Amino acid sequence: MTSILVIGAPYTSAAGNGSNGATGAKGTNGAPGYSGFNNMTNSYFCMWPPQNGGNGTNGSTGNTGWSGDTGNPMPQDDLHLGYINGNVTVKAGGGTGQNGGNGGQGGDGGAGGQAGQEDGNNVCHLAQNGHQGLGGQGGNGGNSGNGGDGCTLMVYYTELGPNANIDLIEFDGAPGVPGNGGQPGNSSYGNQGPGNPGYPGNPGAPSEIILRQEGSYAVVSPQ
Repeated sequence: MTSILVIGAPYTSAAGNGSNGATGAKGTNGAPGYSGFNNMTNSYFCMWPPQNGGNGTNGSTGNTGWSGDTGNPMPQDDLHLGYINGNVTVKAGGGTGQNGGNGGQGGDGGAGGQAGQEDGNNVCHLAQNGHQGLGGQGGNGGNSGNGGDGCTLMVYYTELGPNANIDLIEFDGAPGVPGNGGQPGNSSYGNQGPGNPGYPGNPGAPSEIILRQEGSYAVVSPQ
């Protein structure tokens, strides 16, 4: 059995991935504590307690992956098969669309600010460090490219042998695969979740195969 495929050239790689999000800003450090001395009680007291550190800001969202390009069109050509003996299959259609790029990873959450320094006499309550900001959401995946367009393919033969058979298969160019959503940024305090996958493209325009005997004007199309 002989099989002939006429199709637009495939892509060798997906579209570009989105870049990663930026890391959040570090929280402000807390102000230090201060204590004073009470002469009447002969003891230290807290004049100004140390302040808690500020929380870090959230990482930014990753960038969206690039959308895939449209599949390459079916090449315009004629096939001359000559004498046919046995089974021959001819398939024709547009090329597959390019896959979409993946979304970028979200930025890491900014570090929390440091707690304010304890007063020198240890009479104030201790302050707390600020928590890390949330990891940024992952970027959305890129849309997949549309399938390539088909065209008309003329298939010629000179003569059919006693066991000859020619199968004609037309197909539409398939869309590519959408890009995956990016992963969220890192943080000990949680994150804003992954990105969403891209959207699928559309099939390409249909192809047509016309079978004709050399020197004849009779047309046979696939059923």
